[in-house]
Amino acid sequence: MAHGAKICTSEAITPMIYAYTTPEIRRHDGWIKIGYTEQTVEKRIDGQTHTADVRWELQWKGTAIFDDGTGDTFRDEEFHEYLRKHGIKQQTEDKNEWFYISRKASLDLFQEFRRERGAIKIKGTIPYSLRNEQNEAVERAKDYFKLNPEGEFLWNAKPRFGKTLSVYDLCKRLDAKEVLIVTNRPAIANSWYDDYCKFLGDESGYKFVSEVDALRGQPHAITLKQYNDLKATNTQIKRIEFLSLQDLKGSVFFGGKFDKLKHIRDTLWDLLVIDEAHEGVDTFKTDLAFDHISRKNTLHLSGTPFKAIANDKFP
Repeated sequence: MAHGAKICTSEAITPMIYAYTTPEIRRHDGWIKIGYTEQTVEKRIDGQTHTADVRWELQWKGTAIFDDGTGDTFRDEEFHEYLRKHGIKQQTEDKNEWFYISRKASLDLFQEFRRERGAIKIKGTIPYSLRNEQNEAVERAKDYFKLNPEGEFLWNAKPRFGKTLSVYDLCKRLDAKEVLIVTNRPAIANSWYDDYCKFLGDESGYKFVSEVDALRGQPHAITLKQYNDLKATNTQIKRIEFLSLQDLKGSVFFGGKFDKLKHIRDTLWDLLVIDEAHEGVDTFKTDLAFDHISRKNTLHLSGTPFKAIANDKFP
């Protein structure tokens, strides 16, 4: 028996993303097919086109591995979602892999996707200055929280007060790294998201994390998984997570029945923002849910704060 012989029972697989066109097919003019394979790219494309006798032209190919040294891989569906968030048109009749985009633009976005792990950077934000009443509210809350660990503060967020911008400014002044915003009105998710894009953006160091239906598909609202992936390679990033009260109370960890949102319970939040969450019915269960959230500070927002003031919670 020969010594030192090596037997290879498997071969390394390199996942690839590829893009090709079919110039002979007129209705495909301007469209590019973008797919995934663990074979050689040429073999995969031949398998798709040979039987139909379709001539193809490879536009580009690249490894389906994030460019951050982790070795983490991704599928074409994730890159397709990234393209859609950039407004790239897709043939949707059967959710196929054809996109209306040029070779250069698709390659640029692919390289950006690999570099940023699918998070879309916001290009430029609007400088702002708070009005006097906003600045006073932020300063009073900041000073109170510094003197009262685990304190609770109430803002009279009357219409046109500008609560979203004021909250974001408070987050920066507190240097709050983990911020949770819970609202009883999921429909206003867009105002929180829009002001994040306008006034904070990537340059602030914050990522906007949310999976509420109202924000589904928004390019700068990332999922918890995307945030955790980014955090693994950049510990300096901070989070603003937006959540509906209905989802919170539906979690088994907060008095509900569904096994979800465990990370909300397991995180020590620097700031919990409760936006109109005590209006309506079922305040006992609401309070019970909030009791299970570990946090350093709590900011309450209400357009009608008089009931809250009357119960002596905010001396």
